[in-house]
Amino acid sequence: AIVWAKVLLPCPPAASLDQEWKEDDFFSMGRMIPDVNHTVLFELVKALGAPRLLVQLLLALPWDVRQSQLEHLVEYIASETSPSDVRFFLDVWWEVMKHKEGQEDSTVSTFSSLIRQHGCESSLDDGLQPPKRFKGDSGSANDPSAATSLLMVLIEGLKQTYRSIILPRMRCYALANLVELLTLFSELGSEGSPLPVAEYLEKVSSVVSLWTSDTESGYHHSGLDEKVKEAERSVSLLPVAKLSHEELFVGLNFLCSLLHAWGEELQGTLNSSEELCYESYRLLDALTTFRKNLVRFSETGNRGEDEAHVVLELTEITKDFLKEISVSLKSKDSDTSLLSSVAMTIVEQKLDRHVEVCYIFASEKTWAFSKDWVDCLVKSKALFQKPDLVLQLLETLVNFAMSRQDEESRELQMQVTKAIVECYTELSLTDKNKVISGVLASWGGPGLSSNLEVVMEGFQEDLNVTFNQITKSVSDEGLTRAVASVARLTLLYPEATVKRICNLAVINLGAHQFLAQILCSFPALSFLETNDDPGRPGSLVVRCLEEAVWGRFSTAREEEQFLEFLTFLMQPSSATPLVSPAEVTKAFVLPCLKSDSAQIELSLQILSKVLGIQTPSEEHWIKSCHPFPLLLSLCKLLDGYTKYWHQPRDQLFPSLETKDLVLNILCQLCEVVRPEVAPSPELWVQSLAWLHRKVASLDWTIGLRLKKLYGDHFKNEVPATLFEICTLPEEEWTSQPLPAYGPGSGLLAWMECCCLSTALREMMLRLLTVNVDNPEEVNLFSKGFLVALVQVFPWCSHSEWKRLTHVVENLLQRQVLHVPYTLEYVQYMPLLNLRPFACHLQLSVLFLRGFQLLCSFRSSLGAATVSGRGSRTWLKTCCRGNLMDLLGSVKSAAGPPSHPTEDKTSTQEVSFICIQMFCHLLHVAAMLPEKGCSEPLVVVALEILSQYEAFSSADTSPSNTLRRANERHFLESITDNVGDEALRGTLLQKLSKLGA
Repeated sequence: AIVWAKVLLPCPPAASLDQEWKEDDFFSMGRMIPDVNHTVLFELVKALGAPRLLVQLLLALPWDVRQSQLEHLVEYIASETSPSDVRFFLDVWWEVMKHKEGQEDSTVSTFSSLIRQHGCESSLDDGLQPPKRFKGDSGSANDPSAATSLLMVLIEGLKQTYRSIILPRMRCYALANLVELLTLFSELGSEGSPLPVAEYLEKVSSVVSLWTSDTESGYHHSGLDEKVKEAERSVSLLPVAKLSHEELFVGLNFLCSLLHAWGEELQGTLNSSEELCYESYRLLDALTTFRKNLVRFSETGNRGEDEAHVVLELTEITKDFLKEISVSLKSKDSDTSLLSSVAMTIVEQKLDRHVEVCYIFASEKTWAFSKDWVDCLVKSKALFQKPDLVLQLLETLVNFAMSRQDEESRELQMQVTKAIVECYTELSLTDKNKVISGVLASWGGPGLSSNLEVVMEGFQEDLNVTFNQITKSVSDEGLTRAVASVARLTLLYPEATVKRICNLAVINLGAHQFLAQILCSFPALSFLETNDDPGRPGSLVVRCLEEAVWGRFSTAREEEQFLEFLTFLMQPSSATPLVSPAEVTKAFVLPCLKSDSAQIELSLQILSKVLGIQTPSEEHWIKSCHPFPLLLSLCKLLDGYTKYWHQPRDQLFPSLETKDLVLNILCQLCEVVRPEVAPSPELWVQSLAWLHRKVASLDWTIGLRLKKLYGDHFKNEVPATLFEICTLPEEEWTSQPLPAYGPGSGLLAWMECCCLSTALREMMLRLLTVNVDNPEEVNLFSKGFLVALVQVFPWCSHSEWKRLTHVVENLLQRQVLHVPYTLEYVQYMPLLNLRPFACHLQLSVLFLRGFQLLCSFRSSLGAATVSGRGSRTWLKTCCRGNLMDLLGSVKSAAGPPSHPTEDKTSTQEVSFICIQMFCHLLHVAAMLPEKGCSEPLVVVALEILSQYEAFSSADTSPSNTLRRANERHFLESITDNVGDEALRGTLLQKLSKLGA
């Protein structure tokens, strides 16, 4: 650089020396050497064997200066050309083609800056004349015209020197340079399509092999790293400019003449040699590519006669030349060990295409698990932090593990597994999911554990420790850390990890939502397994839930957490759902919709949840879940409730509390199962007819519940006796003969209709006609109503009883229903205004009378016909719920104890009502069929006493203390007669605290 700067720049006048030494980095060295010319420069570079440095400095010059300097080089070479001059020129040419921008060192950059700032070009007579200033850079370094001018200077240089090229090796070198220049730096080149990486790696290895075996090569004594780096430069030429069309044909004509002149002799020389040298390899490789491109070039575009002739002639010459060359010479294959060493060097040195070579490194099973391969992976693991590379490494690892089982291979497996897991750990969560998807697709739920024994060593302990830490730090801050820990376990053994999360979500109190968030961080786990039936894939997560927790719940809280956990997986707040409603329904609902299924109540709760989940699909998911058989199963469950009291004690059946849930689900299904779920209108009608036919054998009320589904296809079918009670429109209603509904059962059918829905209840009330002016008719109706009520309410759900309560209130207000109130629990005539509470008192008495009648029926039928389980359940749902509703209604009518209602209702009236209800409740308790059944009534009794205490304490009248003492004594005497010791003890304890 200093010598060239000395050639290009004049000696500064004395006046400017003071400034020059400050600005010129080469000043001190430049002043130490005498004035020199280009000859000295080129001889020095040739002696040092530094053509690359010369080219770097040349291409750092302004574009017009670089061309003139290259012309100086050609002029120097063309004069008295020696073999060393030829090699020097060809080396410079080759370096020009291999040069890439942006790889200059600081010396080159300083040289470029100096020349551009102070540059002047010496005259052609070696600086003896005063130098002249040259203009600044009028074109960019990448100016195509500037670059092609350089290329033409090189071609011109070869034209001037080719007669001096005698050695076959140098002739190959010259031809290879010219052919590659014409191929890559012209319109002959293929646009933007680098060599496939496998071919690229093969070429680099071939070049390294040639340099290693060729003692005359300049790289023979270089180390592998340097050989690979240089070989990569030689096969990765990057054309920065294109020859013009005219320049291309100048070059093609010249190539044609050279092949004519040297071709036959070179063929003989090449065929007589046993091995290729690098130059002959380059020539054959370049000619092969050149001919392919020339054929393609000849088939495109319109060319003149002369141009077409040149192309055709060259095509034939290259074809003949290559045909005469031995096949063994044209194909230089590298051995596997060298190929792997080259690949590892490219990876470790991060050469230009190391990213692509990483994929070959990860997938090439013949190299894998050699000591060098493992060392390279461990050293360069940062380069393998991509999901597809991690997956490829895992596949290679599994293949190796399956082929070798010895102790040495186990050590290697552990080393490689650790490196791969470290690569995986550095990935983003999105990329980790890609890897998990690939693992599941390749090895299913067991993942790597099925083929890698080393994965299982310590895995269980790792699993336990990880989840112990997670469950102890349930927080939003700990979520990211928890997800990272679970991601590693999921990679190794997805199925075991998911099962552990499912198990902990059920048994670990309050951790289920946090664990669901962790699980939903891995959408890859929505993987569908084919198992034995490829046509019916199943969800991995659903299977894990089935195998880990389903049917293993020990408490209601565990069931509740499972339901909430499952709901979150179907509908996470900000993630992709992990399981679909259809998958959940098929796994946890459809197999359990039988009355004797142990999980039926939980299954119904799940079904209720999934029906409320909206999915983005236009087609409702219920279509894939056999909606009509599902509807029939629910109808059969409802039909079972009509025989509820007759179920054997040990027979499984959903509780009466669950009936409302079944009714709600049936209503939801009738909303979503629309004609659109059927493939065709004809199939929809057939499905409706099938369901109608099946339901006909069940309780008649079920058909009415399906009215929304049936639409106008079927009329409402009811017992014929219902038409005796009210007039129904025949276009919508029709009668059917039912043996159980004989004469006088019309009121029972009417009451059952009232239970079905609010709309039907209002319709029945509107259509009911009773002549209130006829006392006998009112009495008959009232007695019949009580009998019908007793037949209906034992299997009423809470919502059905609330509808019946409304019916009773309506009939009492209309004075159609007569319910006399007796004073059996009154010591003295109450001088109170009970009119606002008349309905409440009548309801309480009606309930008492109904229960008395029900117990008498039970006695006459025999205890064996009615299960004790049915009694307890009915007390728990109907009796307790209905009395609590009645108490709530009393409180609502009276207002808070401290704020009486506008009609100045006294607190004494409410206290009286509470006492009456308490007595009625104890009367019911006394009639219970067996001990232990009164437990559901305790809650109601205590609540009644609490309300009594609240209202009686709010009474400010002077006689309040005496009255409360009397009432307390009365209540204790009533309670003393209760047969159930537990109930009696609890209530007496409560009474002892009243007024304390």
